[in-house]
Amino acid sequence: MKNIRFITLGITILLGMRILMTTTDAWAQAQPAATGKAAVTTATTATGDTAGAAPAKMRKMTLWEWFVIGGWCMWPLLACSVVGVGFSIRNYMVLKPPKLLRPELMPPLAQAIRQLDITGARAICKKNPCLFTNILDSGLERAESSGLDIGAMEKAMEEASTEQMAGYMVPINVVNVVAVVAPMWGLLGTVSGMIKAFFNISLGGMGKPEMLANNIGEALITTEAGLLIAIPCMTFYFLFKTNFIKIVAQAGRNIGRLTDLVRPYINGDEPVPEPASPKTGAAPTA
Repeated sequence: MKNIRFITLGITILLGMRILMTTTDAWAQAQPAATGKAAVTTATTATGDTAGAAPAKMRKMTLWEWFVIGGWCMWPLLACSVVGVGFSIRNYMVLKPPKLLRPELMPPLAQAIRQLDITGARAICKKNPCLFTNILDSGLERAESSGLDIGAMEKAMEEASTEQMAGYMVPINVVNVVAVVAPMWGLLGTVSGMIKAFFNISLGGMGKPEMLANNIGEALITTEAGLLIAIPCMTFYFLFKTNFIKIVAQAGRNIGRLTDLVRPYINGDEPVPEPASPKTGAAPTA
């Protein structure tokens, strides 16, 4: 539920920013260039100039026109947005505690480990692969091959934990890469637009604003697009990373509870149970 609230808040902020910018642009375009018909007539009569003529009717820019004015840099920015949205959805679907921790497996695993049924516990882990069971299985594998050595088991599980974290962090880091790269593409588009604007000025476009409008529009739109992509991606990256770190910490606590079940046998506080018979000692399943 917390993830849903965070993501909903991020989307709401993003849409609010976009609506605010659109509203501001529309308000600016709607302002009249003259105060009234009488003022225009007076100015025209006094100066004999046609500068007081009624301005052309302004209209809102469509999304496609906004994209086209942005120039060629909008295509890599579009790719960044697709990658950012895709991996954000993927991380939201995958990085959930029930999927990575599988709490329903704790009772059967605890029962198998309490009976020192290492083979049965490993069978449960193999049948239900996830972050938690993959780390635990590495420790059980070490115990199966080298005996009940808590230090060796913890070392094996530490190595497996590092490997599992590296694998799960790759999609999370992709969102961070998009958040970093998108503003760079926007900045490149800004530089490209300004270069074109100065080139048109050198061709005599200083007194012709219409020759510079598209170039300046390209410079500003690509910057806006890059920030619109980077801000939510950076937010989602920190949310996913924080949530995953909490899940890993919870997995470590669950594994610690299970490994504590074999300490009495190692310390000699309890006798080692006899191996279960084939008929009555089958490993519990999830």
